[in-house]
Amino acid sequence: MPRTRPQSIQPRSIGAPLFAVLSLAACRNDTANNGDGSETGGAETSGGSLEGASDPSETDDPTNDDGADESGTDTGEQAEYMPPPGGLRRLLNHQYVASIELVLGPEAAAAALPPPHQTLGGFDSIDAAEGSPSPADVELYERSANAVALAAVENPATLAAVVPCIEQEAPPPSCYQSVATEIGRLLWRRPLTEDETVAYATLAFDAQAWAAGEFMPGVQYMLVALLQSPRFLYLVEVGEPAADGIARELGPYEVAARLSFFLLGRTPDRELLDRAEAGELATADDIRDVAWQLLDEPLAQGTVARFYDELLTIRNLADKGKDPELFPQFSPELAASMREETQRLIADVVFTQDGNVLDIFDAPYTWVDAELAALYGVSPPAPGEWEQVQLPAEQNRAGIMTQASMMAMLSHGEVNSPTRRGLFVQEQLLCNEIPPVPPEVNPVLPEPGEPMSLREQLETLHLTNPSCAGCHALIDPLGFAFEHYDAIGAYRTLDNGFVIDSTGSVGGLGEFGNAADMMSLVRDDARLHRCLVNQMYTNALGFPKTIDQEAPLATIDEEFASSDYNLKQLLVELTASPVFRRVDEPK
Repeated sequence: MPRTRPQSIQPRSIGAPLFAVLSLAACRNDTANNGDGSETGGAETSGGSLEGASDPSETDDPTNDDGADESGTDTGEQAEYMPPPGGLRRLLNHQYVASIELVLGPEAAAAALPPPHQTLGGFDSIDAAEGSPSPADVELYERSANAVALAAVENPATLAAVVPCIEQEAPPPSCYQSVATEIGRLLWRRPLTEDETVAYATLAFDAQAWAAGEFMPGVQYMLVALLQSPRFLYLVEVGEPAADGIARELGPYEVAARLSFFLLGRTPDRELLDRAEAGELATADDIRDVAWQLLDEPLAQGTVARFYDELLTIRNLADKGKDPELFPQFSPELAASMREETQRLIADVVFTQDGNVLDIFDAPYTWVDAELAALYGVSPPAPGEWEQVQLPAEQNRAGIMTQASMMAMLSHGEVNSPTRRGLFVQEQLLCNEIPPVPPEVNPVLPEPGEPMSLREQLETLHLTNPSCAGCHALIDPLGFAFEHYDAIGAYRTLDNGFVIDSTGSVGGLGEFGNAADMMSLVRDDARLHRCLVNQMYTNALGFPKTIDQEAPLATIDEEFASSDYNLKQLLVELTASPVFRRVDEPK
């Protein structure tokens, strides 16, 4: 549907104080169905004309997406499935900051200070979909909006790139309307309605009057309000009832926003919004074309890096405490190098080689700087440089799971944890659910009565006890394969004076002699790539997979396999899938 441009707005003098910006608590549950295919946002209502305009915070209609019935439906997508529920998903911190940088510039982004997210179920996106901001979060959003708006108006050239009239010596009254129309469209990911534009321009005129006729304070206060609206802080994904009766189809602006935030981590740019408006996101093939274009942008590498940061938990590596007497070389700087090593290998396979992403699990090479070279016992590059090297064959290293980052993260501060390491392989890589430790069980290892290796301790405690052996037989042998790598990932041949035994066997996987053997088995296991599909889906949408999404995710996995496990192909097929382009009834 074409954008409707409101009539020119003239200033008026209002002596009212600045309105209190919107409080956001419990926004997700404020969408009600009217029974006729439309929804009403309980948190916000539509505004009136200029003379009777209400606060801009009351004019956001979170379900008003022009052209929502133009997203199109592909035939052949009738397999039984149900997408995750629609509603509101709060922007993640990096999405909030990156969106501000795109629209308002780097200085404004540097001033942004959104509240932190919690990790829920392994991914921040689950908390963004399920959680509500606390009162303290709302206060932080307000502070951040004020700081961002101030930084933006202090750099008018950036704003003028979107709204040229800002740099005129005496901007006309209609310039406030242009700010609301153009910047508001970018921040909210869809055109503002006429009532919304009226209300936000009115606010700007009021601020101009309070500032003795200065123009930029009006822009500043308008930005403060736009940035605190749920339309900016949340992805609004409610759609319209689909013609085939399967759930609800996202509108073109909703699809554009979901695409951009997933693949680039920020709000859609003007070109993508124009494509949504022109009906160029109507079919699965349309979306594939756009997704491939977005994946060519540098920001897409950040999306993949953040996914593996969360999946592998290595973003927290610098905070991982290690005993300074046992591991004096461990430092925040070494931890940062460990994390970068892992990300360099992933980026090489996924983007430089455009290859099989499963290669990250058995690659015989890695990247090192001087500190990591010392840890691995290989020749160091020049100071401050990184260099690709072959892993020492005698250390039986292969891929990311034998890198120092993973070994350090999956260990205690003083000693290895074969149980943690094996559990990670089963749950995070193969998506096998292992029951949690019963609350009455003390997880702390007792002191052994006589010297023994850690493997011997765990075999005595876990594998000979019938109440423990059922689960630990699936976990501990996988962890024993990594016993040659200590709690910071350095290679060793002895544990507590005993020769390390890294052999093992796990039902459903097979026998192995060391970590490289075991990871080769994992790489060839069909559960690995299917689990990756499930993990990427959860990370993208904030909802763990259920049986309702089994059919379309299986189709994505088939396309992933046919591409020889090209991760970019997986991302594209996920965006084109009905589970990405549709939602169930809003929560």
